[in-house]
Amino acid sequence: MAAILDKYAIKEVADVMFYEMDSKGAPSAPVLYIDTAKVTTISQSAEQVEARGGKSNVKLLSWDTNKELTLELTDALFSAKSLGIMFGGVMEDNGSTQEVLKTLSVNDIKEDTTVNTMATFNINGQDLYIAKNKMTYFAYGLGNTTAAKANPTPVKLASVTWEPKNFDFVTFDLLDCVSAPDGTTGVVANGITINIGAEFNANTYYITGDTYARNYQNGQDEFLQFIIPKGKVSAEDVSLTMEADGDPAEFTMNVECLKSVDGSMLKLVKYSLGSASQSGTGHNKGVASVLDAFNEATERAPYATVAEDGYDASVATGKSKNETTVEPIDG
Repeated sequence: MAAILDKYAIKEVADVMFYEMDSKGAPSAPVLYIDTAKVTTISQSAEQVEARGGKSNVKLLSWDTNKELTLELTDALFSAKSLGIMFGGVMEDNGSTQEVLKTLSVNDIKEDTTVNTMATFNINGQDLYIAKNKMTYFAYGLGNTTAAKANPTPVKLASVTWEPKNFDFVTFDLLDCVSAPDGTTGVVANGITINIGAEFNANTYYITGDTYARNYQNGQDEFLQFIIPKGKVSAEDVSLTMEADGDPAEFTMNVECLKSVDGSMLKLVKYSLGSASQSGTGHNKGVASVLDAFNEATERAPYATVAEDGYDASVATGKSKNETTVEPIDG
């Protein structure tokens, strides 16, 4: 039981989980877990309007309006999913057929000395080979005219004798490469594409964050969770910085807390764990999924059935699937 004199301090970042939401706004499958955050900040802003009058036009009454709650996440690392969410893109797994366009200068590729139909180059210490006829050759400033020398432009060459002076760049697809000059072992390019188009995805999630609050009286850490029932990831001011100097890039995600179906925008839950008999009516008796813990949010309360959202009542209650009534979850 919390008391009004209880005091706490927070000096720990939160681990944050994003869930998809079902048709009724309840949390469904987890889609993103951030446990490498550097900062998790919840902020509130509002506007104030006043009624003024009388001598000196003094403030008589005031109202707070246009409340906004936001969550700002600064992550030390990124994943394909987190970047996809941040940029409002769609993550696509291309398996082992990821096309990668590669262009090398004449200084980075050479003719193979064992198989003269192949060229060789090195990427991160790995020797790769490609057939000469799989490459497209480009040369700059062909010709001896004054215009060609003053304004060199790339020229695509239909064929070329393998001499460095005959071309400047070659372009090819990494999927056409092999890892041995005999050509028997192909290169597999496993890839994930974050497809960022002109349109924005909704990117609205049920979000929880878990951290600790330290009790001032006994110096012990207690569990603290924030819940954002309806969080919209903002596509505004998203950046991906790549630089050689300074600290590693950080990845910032801003979440707008929207009003949920029950009117809530943010919940802060301080809790502790104890032990109790599972036979009591006030305890969760084996919830089968995240959805089941939020019967109130899904408007299933007081009962849920197998037919709703694929919910399997037998898992939660131990009853036969033919017995579709589930005991309500208290609390």
